[in-house]
Amino acid sequence: MDKPEKVNLSHLVTERIKSFILDRELKEGDKLPSEKQLVESLEVSRTVVREALKSLELLGIVKIKTGDGIYVDGLSLKPILDQMSFRWKQSETRMKELWATRRILELGAVEMAIKHYDLDLISQMEEWNEAFNRKIALQQVPSEEDLQFHRTLFKATGNHTYFEFSEVLTDFFINIRQLHFGSMEGMKLSLLEHRTIVKRIREKDMAGAKREMDRHLRPLRRYIDQ
Repeated sequence: MDKPEKVNLSHLVTERIKSFILDRELKEGDKLPSEKQLVESLEVSRTVVREALKSLELLGIVKIKTGDGIYVDGLSLKPILDQMSFRWKQSETRMKELWATRRILELGAVEMAIKHYDLDLISQMEEWNEAFNRKIALQQVPSEEDLQFHRTLFKATGNHTYFEFSEVLTDFFINIRQLHFGSMEGMKLSLLEHRTIVKRIREKDMAGAKREMDRHLRPLRRYIDQ
Protein backbone atom coordinates (compact mmCIF):
# COMPACT_ATOMS: atom_id res chain seq x y z
CA MET A 1 0.00 0.00 0.00
CA ASP A 2 1.20 3.52 -0.77
CA LYS A 3 2.00 5.79 2.14
CA PRO A 4 -0.90 8.24 2.73
CA GLU A 5 -0.47 11.98 2.83
CA LYS A 6 -0.22 13.43 6.33
CA VAL A 7 -3.66 15.04 6.25
CA ASN A 8 -6.72 13.40 7.83
CA LEU A 9 -4.62 10.30 8.28
CA SER A 10 -7.37 8.08 9.66
CA HIS A 11 -9.65 8.86 6.70
CA LEU A 12 -6.83 8.35 4.21
CA VAL A 13 -5.87 5.02 5.76
CA THR A 14 -9.52 3.98 5.56
CA GLU A 15 -9.54 4.78 1.83
CA ARG A 16 -6.24 2.92 1.27
CA ILE A 17 -7.61 -0.20 2.91
CA LYS A 18 -10.81 -0.04 0.84
CA SER A 19 -8.72 0.38 -2.31
CA PHE A 20 -6.57 -2.58 -1.25
CA ILE A 21 -9.71 -4.75 -0.98
CA LEU A 22 -11.07 -3.61 -4.34
CA ASP A 23 -7.77 -3.77 -6.25
CA ARG A 24 -7.17 -7.36 -5.14
CA GLU A 25 -10.85 -8.29 -5.56
CA LEU A 26 -10.94 -9.69 -2.04
CA LYS A 27 -14.13 -11.43 -0.97
CA GLU A 28 -15.90 -11.99 2.33
CA GLY A 29 -13.70 -14.06 4.62
CA ASP A 30 -10.39 -13.13 2.93
CA LYS A 31 -7.71 -12.09 5.36
CA LEU A 32 -6.16 -8.61 5.30
CA PRO A 33 -2.63 -7.61 6.39
CA SER A 34 -2.17 -7.50 10.14
CA GLU A 35 -2.35 -4.28 12.13
CA LYS A 36 1.46 -4.31 12.42
CA GLN A 37 1.87 -4.79 8.65
CA LEU A 38 -0.53 -1.89 7.98
CA VAL A 39 1.42 0.37 10.33
CA GLU A 40 4.68 -0.50 8.58
CA SER A 41 3.44 -0.32 4.99
CA LEU A 42 1.52 2.93 5.45
CA GLU A 43 4.09 4.46 7.79
CA VAL A 44 1.51 5.78 10.22
CA SER A 45 0.95 5.24 13.92
CA ARG A 46 -0.84 2.24 15.39
CA THR A 47 -3.52 4.63 16.71
CA VAL A 48 -4.31 5.90 13.21
CA VAL A 49 -4.59 2.34 11.85
CA ARG A 50 -6.85 1.31 14.72
CA GLU A 51 -9.14 4.30 14.16
CA ALA A 52 -9.39 3.47 10.47
CA LEU A 53 -10.11 -0.20 11.14
CA LYS A 54 -12.77 0.69 13.69
CA SER A 55 -14.51 2.93 11.12
CA LEU A 56 -14.40 0.16 8.54
CA GLU A 57 -15.77 -2.33 11.05
CA LEU A 58 -18.69 -0.03 11.89
CA LEU A 59 -19.46 0.18 8.17
CA GLY A 60 -19.43 -3.60 7.90
CA ILE A 61 -16.46 -3.64 5.51
CA VAL A 62 -13.99 -5.48 7.74
CA LYS A 63 -14.34 -7.81 10.70
CA ILE A 64 -11.70 -7.79 13.43
CA LYS A 65 -11.22 -11.13 15.20
CA THR A 66 -9.19 -10.66 18.36
CA GLY A 67 -6.15 -12.91 18.38
CA ASP A 68 -6.84 -14.06 14.83
CA GLY A 69 -6.67 -11.17 12.39
CA ILE A 70 -8.57 -8.76 10.16
CA TYR A 71 -10.97 -10.12 7.56
CA VAL A 72 -13.17 -8.76 4.78
CA ASP A 73 -16.72 -8.74 6.10
CA GLY A 74 -19.91 -9.52 4.21
CA LEU A 75 -21.48 -6.60 2.36
CA SER A 76 -24.28 -5.20 4.50
CA LEU A 77 -26.48 -2.10 4.43
CA LYS A 78 -27.53 -2.48 8.07
CA PRO A 79 -24.85 -0.27 9.72
CA ILE A 80 -25.74 2.61 7.41
CA LEU A 81 -29.48 2.07 7.73
CA ASP A 82 -29.22 1.95 11.53
CA GLN A 83 -27.75 5.45 11.52
CA MET A 84 -30.53 6.66 9.24
CA SER A 85 -33.15 5.07 11.49
CA PHE A 86 -31.99 7.12 14.50
CA ARG A 87 -32.76 10.34 12.61
CA TRP A 88 -36.05 9.08 11.26
CA LYS A 89 -37.42 8.45 14.74
CA GLN A 90 -37.03 12.11 15.66
CA SER A 91 -39.58 13.44 13.17
CA GLU A 92 -43.35 12.97 12.91
CA THR A 93 -43.22 13.79 9.20
CA ARG A 94 -40.54 11.15 8.74
CA MET A 95 -42.72 8.62 10.53
CA LYS A 96 -45.52 9.17 8.03
CA GLU A 97 -43.06 8.93 5.17
CA LEU A 98 -41.72 5.71 6.66
CA TRP A 99 -45.19 4.22 6.71
CA ALA A 100 -45.62 5.09 3.01
CA THR A 101 -42.21 3.55 2.29
CA ARG A 102 -43.04 0.47 4.31
CA ARG A 103 -46.28 0.03 2.37
CA ILE A 104 -44.44 0.23 -0.95
CA LEU A 105 -41.86 -2.30 0.23
CA GLU A 106 -44.47 -4.76 1.54
CA LEU A 107 -46.54 -4.60 -1.63
CA GLY A 108 -43.37 -5.00 -3.68
CA ALA A 109 -42.36 -7.97 -1.54
CA VAL A 110 -45.67 -9.69 -2.27
CA GLU A 111 -45.15 -9.22 -6.00
CA MET A 112 -41.53 -10.40 -5.90
CA ALA A 113 -42.39 -13.40 -3.71
CA ILE A 114 -44.95 -14.54 -6.28
CA LYS A 115 -42.46 -14.12 -9.13
CA HIS A 116 -39.64 -15.84 -7.20
CA TYR A 117 -42.05 -18.48 -5.84
CA ASP A 118 -39.84 -20.19 -3.28
CA LEU A 119 -42.14 -22.87 -1.88
CA ASP A 120 -39.89 -23.55 1.13
CA LEU A 121 -40.09 -19.92 2.26
CA ILE A 122 -43.81 -19.75 1.56
CA SER A 123 -44.20 -22.81 3.79
CA GLN A 124 -42.13 -21.08 6.46
CA MET A 125 -44.55 -18.16 6.38
CA GLU A 126 -47.37 -20.63 7.06
CA GLU A 127 -45.37 -22.15 9.93
CA TRP A 128 -44.98 -18.71 11.51
CA ASN A 129 -48.73 -18.24 11.18
CA GLU A 130 -49.29 -21.47 13.09
CA ALA A 131 -46.88 -20.32 15.78
CA PHE A 132 -48.79 -17.03 15.82
CA ASN A 133 -52.03 -18.98 16.37
CA ARG A 134 -50.54 -20.97 19.25
CA LYS A 135 -49.56 -17.75 21.01
CA ILE A 136 -53.12 -16.46 20.67
CA ALA A 137 -54.45 -19.73 22.13
CA LEU A 138 -52.20 -19.14 25.14
CA GLN A 139 -53.43 -15.53 25.32
CA GLN A 140 -49.90 -14.28 24.67
CA VAL A 141 -48.84 -11.46 22.36
CA PRO A 142 -47.39 -12.94 19.12
CA SER A 143 -44.94 -10.09 18.44
CA GLU A 144 -42.01 -12.32 17.47
CA GLU A 145 -44.16 -14.51 15.25
CA ASP A 146 -45.56 -11.46 13.45
CA LEU A 147 -42.05 -10.09 12.96
CA GLN A 148 -40.74 -13.39 11.57
CA PHE A 149 -43.69 -13.71 9.20
CA HIS A 150 -42.84 -10.38 7.58
CA ARG A 151 -39.11 -11.13 7.56
CA THR A 152 -39.76 -14.42 5.80
CA LEU A 153 -41.90 -12.64 3.23
CA PHE A 154 -38.99 -10.33 2.43
CA LYS A 155 -36.62 -13.31 2.22
CA ALA A 156 -39.08 -14.93 -0.19
CA THR A 157 -38.38 -12.12 -2.67
CA GLY A 158 -35.00 -13.72 -3.37
CA ASN A 159 -33.41 -10.26 -3.15
CA HIS A 160 -31.00 -9.97 -0.19
CA THR A 161 -30.53 -6.20 -0.55
CA TYR A 162 -34.30 -5.70 -0.54
CA PHE A 163 -34.47 -7.82 2.62
CA GLU A 164 -31.71 -5.80 4.31
CA PHE A 165 -33.39 -2.50 3.52
CA SER A 166 -36.66 -3.81 4.93
CA GLU A 167 -34.98 -4.67 8.24
CA VAL A 168 -34.53 -1.09 9.43
CA LEU A 169 -38.19 -0.36 8.73
CA THR A 170 -39.23 -3.61 10.39
CA ASP A 171 -37.42 -2.59 13.57
CA PHE A 172 -38.98 0.86 13.40
CA PHE A 173 -42.53 -0.51 13.36
CA ILE A 174 -42.17 -3.08 16.15
CA ASN A 175 -43.55 -0.74 18.82
CA ILE A 176 -46.44 0.33 16.60
CA ARG A 177 -47.36 -3.30 15.94
CA GLN A 178 -47.47 -3.83 19.70
CA LEU A 179 -50.32 -1.31 19.87
CA HIS A 180 -52.26 -3.30 17.26
CA PHE A 181 -51.86 -6.39 19.44
CA GLY A 182 -53.44 -4.64 22.41
CA SER A 183 -56.62 -6.65 21.96
CA MET A 184 -57.45 -10.28 21.20
CA GLU A 185 -59.61 -9.08 18.31
CA GLY A 186 -56.65 -7.24 16.76
CA MET A 187 -54.41 -10.31 17.04
CA LYS A 188 -57.00 -12.62 15.48
CA LEU A 189 -57.62 -10.19 12.63
CA SER A 190 -53.89 -9.90 11.97
CA LEU A 191 -53.56 -13.71 11.81
CA LEU A 192 -56.47 -13.96 9.38
CA GLU A 193 -54.84 -11.37 7.14
CA HIS A 194 -51.51 -13.22 7.29
CA ARG A 195 -53.17 -16.46 6.25
CA THR A 196 -55.03 -14.79 3.39
CA ILE A 197 -51.82 -13.16 2.14
CA VAL A 198 -50.03 -16.52 2.00
CA LYS A 199 -53.04 -18.17 0.35
CA ARG A 200 -53.05 -15.53 -2.38
CA ILE A 201 -49.29 -15.89 -2.86
CA ARG A 202 -49.65 -19.67 -3.27
CA GLU A 203 -52.39 -19.08 -5.82
CA LYS A 204 -50.15 -16.51 -7.57
CA ASP A 205 -53.00 -14.03 -7.21
CA MET A 206 -50.91 -10.87 -7.23
CA ALA A 207 -53.78 -8.39 -7.13
CA GLY A 208 -55.50 -10.26 -4.31
CA ALA A 209 -52.29 -10.62 -2.27
CA LYS A 210 -51.49 -6.92 -2.62
CA ARG A 211 -55.03 -5.95 -1.69
CA GLU A 212 -54.85 -8.06 1.48
CA MET A 213 -51.42 -6.69 2.41
CA ASP A 214 -52.67 -3.15 1.95
CA ARG A 215 -55.58 -3.89 4.31
CA HIS A 216 -53.15 -5.47 6.79
CA LEU A 217 -50.99 -2.33 6.95
CA ARG A 218 -53.75 0.26 7.38
CA PRO A 219 -53.84 0.09 11.22
CA LEU A 220 -50.18 1.14 11.32
CA ARG A 221 -51.03 4.42 9.62
CA ARG A 222 -53.90 5.04 12.03
CA TYR A 223 -51.61 4.58 15.04
CA ILE A 224 -49.02 6.95 13.53
CA ASP A 225 -51.70 9.60 12.92
CA GLN A 226 -52.82 9.28 16.52
